[in-house]
Amino acid sequence: MKKVMKSMVIGSLAAAMLASGASAADFTSSADVLKDLGLFQGSEAGYDLDRAPDRAEAATMMVRLLGKEAEAKTYYEANADKFPFTDLDNGYEWAKPYVAWLYDQGLTSGATATTFEPGNKCTAQQYTTFLMRALGYSDAEGGDFTYDKAIDFATEKGVVDMFNMDADNFMRDDVVAMSYTALSVAPKSGETDLLTKLVGDKAVDAEKAAPVQKTFETLRNFNEAYKAVAATTSADATADFTMNMKVEDLSVDASGKFNVQVKADPAKLEEMQMAMTGSLTVNVPTEDGKTEKMDVPMEMYVKDGVAYTNMMGSKMKQDLDLETVFKGFDMQQLTGMTTMPLCMVDSISQDGNTYKMSYNTEAFNGLFTELFSQMTTQVELTEEMKAQGLTEDMFKLALDLSKADVEVTFKNGGLYDEKADMAMTMEMLGMKVDVTMQMNMATKKVGDAVEVKYPTDLDTYKTLEELTAEAETAAEALTTETAPATQLTPATPAK
Repeated sequence: MKKVMKSMVIGSLAAAMLASGASAADFTSSADVLKDLGLFQGSEAGYDLDRAPDRAEAATMMVRLLGKEAEAKTYYEANADKFPFTDLDNGYEWAKPYVAWLYDQGLTSGATATTFEPGNKCTAQQYTTFLMRALGYSDAEGGDFTYDKAIDFATEKGVVDMFNMDADNFMRDDVVAMSYTALSVAPKSGETDLLTKLVGDKAVDAEKAAPVQKTFETLRNFNEAYKAVAATTSADATADFTMNMKVEDLSVDASGKFNVQVKADPAKLEEMQMAMTGSLTVNVPTEDGKTEKMDVPMEMYVKDGVAYTNMMGSKMKQDLDLETVFKGFDMQQLTGMTTMPLCMVDSISQDGNTYKMSYNTEAFNGLFTELFSQMTTQVELTEEMKAQGLTEDMFKLALDLSKADVEVTFKNGGLYDEKADMAMTMEMLGMKVDVTMQMNMATKKVGDAVEVKYPTDLDTYKTLEELTAEAETAAEALTTETAPATQLTPATPAK
């Protein structure tokens, strides 16, 4: 039974996290698309996404995104003797045509008159500047933006988002995600997107580009419909789900139905209001090979920085430090997103107001890892917990999301229905758990129409310490009541 209860806890956590749906990430799928289009080749070690890009690689990507690779090679063949940089001879010969063409066009400069320093790291700011130039914008004096504001300008134009770039730890992973995103953005010259321009310039094969262009078009339609939903962080919704959890040799089926009301201001997380009421049904395997049905009423509330939980009549409260949990995450930017980032989507299709989407699970796994790391730093084991055999490793969370498919139908007034089909492997409490889940959600109200309703007895909820003390007192009283009375034997009269 202990194993089953642990499974229930883990499954509930998985459902809650994915339904709320959370920088390190993995954008291999973006690299795959770029390679298919002939814009990215990787290296002998593969895509090599987990290392920093260098200046030679950045220059190469810029020329390709400008659609000038053939022109650059032709130019270098005719002008190799004029190439001013002498430090590309040892291992960077392949980059000479790209650097030469960019230098001739005034789009890059050397470190000195005779050196380019091709192996030096390319920063996020430098690469962002390259991308904006590829889109036709200028950072020259009197141009469209300045170098020091390149990232802000790129964010405004939709090239940079909170998922596709980590400025403090800039990697080739970021390069492919940003480059893929840039292909979907309209260039200054007015084409629908940069990829369409490259096809028109004969720099990318039209047949290979067609399915990618369709993805861009469908995602643009989705994002236009999504704006009404993204405009509010308050919602009143119903949700139901079915779930299967496998823990070692144990398989548990569960289902649940809940009503949820949330009002939140990302700038004031401590003021978040939430009410979730419903029930969880668990089919527990028994020793005789049958199953035993367990109905578990569940309630959870958040008010004034405190989380209240009522499970099977046990009412517990705990301070909720959301600021610490989400430390390092820009929650205003996250909750204020009005578009679904391209790099987080593997595929998308449209039928009227209904969209079917498969998420980039590799990218989400990186985000979950970072979020879980923040959460587990808050776990502090008491001496009593240690005495019971609990260790810090048991509270370390890991998640490998292998499937995340959603179907969203948009309605008037910012309302929407959503279906989700997910599969994942979680590690928690020292156990490995395989989880599959299907979920349906329907919003009933959004915005100011949402009202979070609380029970009148929140003042009776107790902390874990208080509940533990009560249980110990009750156990001691029970022991005293059931202890056998001491038998007094009369003294034997003296003879």
